[in-house]
Amino acid sequence: MKKTLMTLLLLPLLLCLALPTQAAEKFKDFLFKGMPDYEIGAQTRNFEQLEIKSPKPESKNFVETTYEGNRVYSRYNYRGDETVRPSDLQVKRYFQSAVNKLGGEVLFESDSQLHASFKRNDKQYYMVVKAGGRSAIGYELWILELAELDYDVEIIDSDTILHKLDKEGHIALYINFDTGLATIKPESKDVIDEIVTALKSKPQLKVKLEGHTDNVGNAAANKKLSDDRANAVMNAISAKGIDKTRLSAEGFGLDKPIADNDSEAGRAKNRRVELVKMP
Repeated sequence: MKKTLMTLLLLPLLLCLALPTQAAEKFKDFLFKGMPDYEIGAQTRNFEQLEIKSPKPESKNFVETTYEGNRVYSRYNYRGDETVRPSDLQVKRYFQSAVNKLGGEVLFESDSQLHASFKRNDKQYYMVVKAGGRSAIGYELWILELAELDYDVEIIDSDTILHKLDKEGHIALYINFDTGLATIKPESKDVIDEIVTALKSKPQLKVKLEGHTDNVGNAAANKKLSDDRANAVMNAISAKGIDKTRLSAEGFGLDKPIADNDSEAGRAKNRRVELVKMP
C-alpha cells in the first residue's frame, strides 16, 4: 500500500521531468548553435549592458569595460548522459572555436568564463560564456550587439495634439505608468494637462483612449493592463473637467504594434496610449 501511494505521489514529478517544457520549446539559439545534448531553459532579449574583461596594456592585469546594446542571454541545461557530460573546458573551447572561425578574439579566460569579441555582417559583438551555469549542469551565454538607443522623442503640447488629431485622426502618447500597473506616474501629469487643454479648446471634440503594450508577457494579461491604463487616462482627463460623454477607452494589448518588438526601442514605441478622434 505504501509503495503504491509513493508511486502515485511521484508520478506527476516523473512526467514533468520526462516531458519538455513549453518555455524551452519557444527559445532559439542566437548566432551560435548550442552544444549537443543541451537545451535552452531560459532566455531574455533586451537593450542592456554587458561587462567585458580585456587585457590591460603592458600589464598582466585586466580591465573591465561596460558595453551597451541589444543583448541576448540564454541559459543552457544539459540533457544528455551524465557520465559523458562536457567539462567546463570543453564548453569554453567550443565557443572559442566559433569565435576563431569569425576572426574574433578571446579577451579573457578563467576556469569557468570566456570573454570574447567578434564582428558579423559589419556589426560588433561581445560575448561572455560562463560554464557551469546556475545549476552547475549547463552553461550561460551572453551575446551583445553593440548599439545605441535613438528615441525619436516628440514634445507633446495641446497644439501638437490638435494638429495630429486634425491631420491624422490619432496621436500616440507615451504616458509613464508604474510597472505592471495602471497608476500614472507624476512625470506624466503634464501630458494629461495638455490633453485637457486641447479638449477644452474644442468643446465638440470627442476622443477615444486606446491602450497598447509590447509583446512581453501573457497576451490576456497585457490586454487587461492596456484596458486598465486607457481607462486610467480617461478618468484622469475627466477628473480635470472634461465631460465623460466625450470620452471612451479600450485596450488592445499587444495586437497593434507600430514597431518591431525584437528591440527595446521598438517595444518602447509599442507601449503607448493613443488618442483617437471620434465622429
